Amino acid sequence: MTSTKKLVLLVIASNAGGEGKTLLAALMKALWLLDDQPVHLICGDPGNRAAKVADESARTVGWGVQAIRAGDIVASTLGGHVILDLGANTLASAREIVDLLPSLRASYASAGYRTMVLLPVSTNKTGAVEAIEALASNLTDFEQLFVEVNRDGSGTYDKDLKSSNVIRLDHLQPGFQTYVREVGSLFKAVTTPLKGYEHASAYVAQWMRTFATQEPVRELVGDIEALNTCSPVPGLLIVKAPRLDDVTNEQLEWNVYRSKVLREIYRKGWTALGFRQIAAMMDDGAF
Repeated sequence: MTSTKKLVLLVIASNAGGEGKTLLAALMKALWLLDDQPVHLICGDPGNRAAKVADESARTVGWGVQAIRAGDIVASTLGGHVILDLGANTLASAREIVDLLPSLRASYASAGYRTMVLLPVSTNKTGAVEAIEALASNLTDFEQLFVEVNRDGSGTYDKDLKSSNVIRLDHLQPGFQTYVREVGSLFKAVTTPLKGYEHASAYVAQWMRTFATQEPVRELVGDIEALNTCSPVPGLLIVKAPRLDDVTNEQLEWNVYRSKVLREIYRKGWTALGFRQIAAMMDDGAF
């Protein structure tokens, strides 16, 4: 280990689908891998096995796994961080996981692990905050960290979380998400970019770096030099990039140009005078 003082059992839980659990699991795994730290991903979703679908190397637990197996699971993962991605409503419907979780926590704690639960809540879901706070009340044996997941880019949540232990996961535009799936993982997206998508790799690295430098995350993953040495992004994007074709090097450079023009229009104003000023700037090569 190079950056963190203790190994971590990291459980990711919510009682609703689409909150960003599997994305968080993939992101945390990538951050530890980028720092050359060993990590195991366990899919605890007996329903749709989202983590296993996203990452073929993930192990699975679910129906038929009794609490007595906790020691075996710990023994097979000792020496590495462990991420347990729980499916939507798993703690309400999968008795095996409900029984297994406290045994796992106790076993990893006895092995010297820090035990933490990430509790994601996404944008524009009525009742989502109350639901995740209710779930948190049943997981008090874990250190808790709430995650505001800006899933749709709006940054709008139905209400404020009461906890002071809140971090944020910014919106990653769909074109970049598709790029990550095309490459195979977030780790590969920033370490082995596809030819012609080097800019996309840089934007994904920037998104990861913004998340990783929040102090509670930094305490878990340390300072990740691999992200700090990634290529800089060409510029701020305003124009959306919904498809894979929108995040090629050529298209991103064009997107940056259009974004610069749009930012200047907002400054000058959406008026005839503003547009004339922008036209003059374009003629002068200001962008």
